[in-house]
Amino acid sequence: MERRLDCAIVKDLLPLYVEGMVSNASKESIEEHLKSCEECEGVRRNMAYELEEETAPPQVQDVKRFLKKTKRMFFLYGLGGLSLIAILVCLIVDLALNRGVTWSLIVGSSVLYADVLAYVLAVCKKDKCLAAMAVLSIGTWGLLAVIQFAGYQLMDTGTFWLFRYGYPIMSVWLAVLWIPVLLRRFLKWDLWDCIALLLFLTVPGNYVTKLITGDYMWIDVLHLRGFVSDALGEVVAGIICWIIGRIRKKR
Repeated sequence: MERRLDCAIVKDLLPLYVEGMVSNASKESIEEHLKSCEECEGVRRNMAYELEEETAPPQVQDVKRFLKKTKRMFFLYGLGGLSLIAILVCLIVDLALNRGVTWSLIVGSSVLYADVLAYVLAVCKKDKCLAAMAVLSIGTWGLLAVIQFAGYQLMDTGTFWLFRYGYPIMSVWLAVLWIPVLLRRFLKWDLWDCIALLLFLTVPGNYVTKLITGDYMWIDVLHLRGFVSDALGEVVAGIICWIIGRIRKKR
């Protein structure tokens, strides 16, 4: 509670601090707080950037926007061009060796998946993490389907595992990732608390994965078989992250 009050006071003073309108004593106190608070430091950086944009002459602002847009455009076009070349090379090699489209379908889908994720990260300005997680979730579903189709139908290898193993296991681990992200975004959880929760969630995630694949039976889970090898490391790491979060909040 004390840390939140300190953060609230600092955030109220940040506009004056950024404009250089606080006393030396207040300036030193704010800078000391910013050294140990990533959230307030992020707010300060955003304020400083917005102030720079507002105070810059219109011509300078236009040039900065143009350069930023051009840089992003060259990055995306360059990435798209390299990806297209990679896909075509794989397709040509696949057709020459296998007389058809087999593994090149997987490679091409993976490249497109990575390109879409890179595009979202480059273009999205707000809620970038949520947008990336959405692409990650939807893209992984599609990529698993492509891998299953290419392996089972085109290359005639393996078994039909998609609905029995692929989608259930993927859903478990996407839930493990989504829960900390949503808590961080909507409930403003501390980053260290989110990392600790993620590590704790990997423990049931491992057990559920082994239940799905048949490596565990429910009786094995109840008796915590293999706890040291399957969960102890994640639990210890999660406790350490949680303690770090408590220490940072008390500062």
